[in-house]
Amino acid sequence: MASKLRSVVSVTVTLAVLFAAAGAALIGTGRLSWLSILISITSLVYVAVAFVGAAILRTRPRSRTGWIFLLSGTAAPVAAALTAAADVGAHVGRVDAASWIYLAQTPFSLLSVPVMATFGILLFPDRRLDTRRWRVLGLAFAVDLLVLLVWALLSPDSVEVQGLYNPIAVPGADGLVISILLVGPLSLLACVSLWRFARRDTGPYAPALRTAARVSFVVPASYLACVVAGFTSGDTAPIAVLENLAAIAVGAAAWIGIARHGLFDTRAVLNRALVYGFLSLALVAVYLVAAVSLGLAFGGLVPQVVAAVMAALAVLPLRDLVQRRINQLVYGLRDDPAAAFARLGDRLDAAGAPEDILPAAVRTVAEALRLPYVAIEAGGEVLCRHGRALPGQTQALPLPFAGETIGHLMLQTRSGGDFSADERRLLADLTKQVAVAARAVVLTQALQSSRQRLVTTREEERRRLRRDLHDGLGPTLAGIALGIDTVRRATPPDGSVADLLARLREATESAVDDIRRLVYDLRPPILDELGLAGAVREQAVRLGAASIDVPEALPALPAAVEVAAYRIAVEALTNAARHAPGTPVSVQLTVNSRLELSIADGGAGLPDGYRAGIGLNSMRERAAELGGLCVVSRRDPCGTLVRAEFPLFEEAL
Repeated sequence: MASKLRSVVSVTVTLAVLFAAAGAALIGTGRLSWLSILISITSLVYVAVAFVGAAILRTRPRSRTGWIFLLSGTAAPVAAALTAAADVGAHVGRVDAASWIYLAQTPFSLLSVPVMATFGILLFPDRRLDTRRWRVLGLAFAVDLLVLLVWALLSPDSVEVQGLYNPIAVPGADGLVISILLVGPLSLLACVSLWRFARRDTGPYAPALRTAARVSFVVPASYLACVVAGFTSGDTAPIAVLENLAAIAVGAAAWIGIARHGLFDTRAVLNRALVYGFLSLALVAVYLVAAVSLGLAFGGLVPQVVAAVMAALAVLPLRDLVQRRINQLVYGLRDDPAAAFARLGDRLDAAGAPEDILPAAVRTVAEALRLPYVAIEAGGEVLCRHGRALPGQTQALPLPFAGETIGHLMLQTRSGGDFSADERRLLADLTKQVAVAARAVVLTQALQSSRQRLVTTREEERRRLRRDLHDGLGPTLAGIALGIDTVRRATPPDGSVADLLARLREATESAVDDIRRLVYDLRPPILDELGLAGAVREQAVRLGAASIDVPEALPALPAAVEVAAYRIAVEALTNAARHAPGTPVSVQLTVNSRLELSIADGGAGLPDGYRAGIGLNSMRERAAELGGLCVVSRRDPCGTLVRAEFPLFEEAL
């Protein structure tokens, strides 16, 4: 921003704060009507809109929205202060001077909320009137605001302060009051255009635009409410208050877009604006409380002077505290590295599973520096991310571990620019901690992947061995037994040869039994006969399950997954039959991206303080071996639920 332009913006914001403070100070005189008091209070809050406008102009000096926000946020407190001054003048009998003062606030009132309600919404965030339809709508706004200005300047009924008159009133100008009725519908058209624009936008700023679009509908709603109130009760006095409150909502929506979604690069200006804005509000609040309290006990000018001194003494010690809190709000924990490290340590310690560690780390880094996007990349693959990347280049910081770079921490500021020196120092320390966590997670994942491959390979080999034993060695032994029987029938029953053949027959039968037992231990035969779905269904029917939701057939599954799921199902059904006899048992088996098995009974449920036995631990271990999980929990309102999940073949490997 050019030096001259920066000075203009600074002076404008200063005027907004001074006039807001002046309007609030006039409340302490005790000579304002309730309407003037409400207008002064809402205008004091409305100064925040000027701060938002200044923040936008910090990086976009030609932003139309920024100038509208700045103009509107300044004009409102000017109009409120002049209205309060006119109200005081009417109270002390200076009717003529007060009437001219009230007339002077008219253009400022027009430049405040009506401009925000029309052009502020239509052009947000930086749209242009580049189509005929939009240009026609903009022209309608301009004409209506011009007619509204003429009505406010010339109508005898435009004065809201009791006892005052319009010194330049023109008979017949009252008919232009229709311009007020048109502000609401025209503002509604602007809101619709913003909403349609936000719905079409698919960029990173889409959440900010949708938030602003939703909130903007409060403005036409407030105008329509004022019209309804005016026609039903005849009292149009609260219109200014409702207008201010509605427009404050638009400023709040813009702030959300700036602070949360990175709509503009505004952190430096917003930091100062928030600090001095909060101090100004605190100063005025303390002054008003002190002035009113002392004014009840003492009269004259002394209470106001004492109140001003008390306000200054009360606010000065707050500056450092406010600065720290605002810095934390805008910049995160940049100025408090110890808190950043403590938060990172707490998050990593609270991570219940290895897959939760890296998301906790990137989330902490993003929150510590108020970053919109943080990710961890290793081996050309993004392991995890937090937030959404904004337009612009993403910066990559190496993750060092044991003298080598194991990956990169991908970062992006809200402005897409570089980090400050303090931020870089904090990031350098945080990346070391994140690198240790990333290395641990990578090693854990590699170990788990290796374990899954070993278990899968083992079960596949067991399936092959069972098939070979069942289809090869088993029939061979059965053939030998038949051959022995044939020889025995041809041999005299008495004699040593017959005894030898009998012993050979018994040994062969024993070997066949051993083969059967070995085959079953390697892999349950029912899985090869009926498949997992049929095996689970048959086991559930045998143990009397009341509800069985198992598909007729399943896609081809790894042998390890089939065995683990079947063993868990058998154990869970057996436990249900043993510990909850006679209660309904439901079995459900589904396959989506994962194989999911759930078995629930209606028994008494798990007792308080129970300790898992061999069976439950075995179920958990079978699932964990394949990268899955098995959870045993209480069922609402009663009973026990066993839920197991397994990754399928590609995911398991």
